[in-house]
Amino acid sequence: MNREQLEGLLEKLNGEFKIIKFIEGLPIVFLFDENHDNPNNSIESNIENAKSLIRNAFVKLIGVESLAGGKEWDEESEDFVKNDDNIKWYTKGLKDYKSRCTLFVDGLSSNCKAKIYGVESIGMISKIETDVYDNCIDMSTDEQSVYIENHHLHVERSKHFIRTISEEYNSRKLMGNIILNCGLNHNNHIENWVNDNTIKEITGCHFSYVRLNTI
Repeated sequence: MNREQLEGLLEKLNGEFKIIKFIEGLPIVFLFDENHDNPNNSIESNIENAKSLIRNAFVKLIGVESLAGGKEWDEESEDFVKNDDNIKWYTKGLKDYKSRCTLFVDGLSSNCKAKIYGVESIGMISKIETDVYDNCIDMSTDEQSVYIENHHLHVERSKHFIRTISEEYNSRKLMGNIILNCGLNHNNHIENWVNDNTIKEITGCHFSYVRLNTI
């Protein structure tokens, strides 16, 4: 589709949209902002937007933060595992993982015509939880929130999200567009990387990027 067609499609969706980067002919990554507390029924609006894009924008792959996927990351070394002797354990861990907020994926799973794929790193999220437990015992609730929000691994998780969905898209040799549904701050990171032209170093792919916010 051309830019005019894209804008016409986006104007029919819920919420606000931003075309971060558009090059005609490239696959489009639609970045869906999510607040896990679901203010203003924003997740339900995201579900309706996703269904519309599946029908009308040739979306074939949906990445979700609420499920896990991608390469294994080790908590002790704080690096990706190169020679995985525990691949069966890791595969089971991916299959078993669900976040506390699965409303978006639950709303799409029935008869969804696009592949739903987890992008969370179970190693990184586990490391964050461990650090919070070890360091926040004597903190106030507000101090804990600041510590969690500023944890350095959130940036690495954002990279993992967009890299994982890109790798899945390429490995399946898909033709079409992508949705990535994740927290607003993660999409802030991704938008910054698109704007400073470092996103290709992370994904290894050329995409167009559109952001949707229903919050």
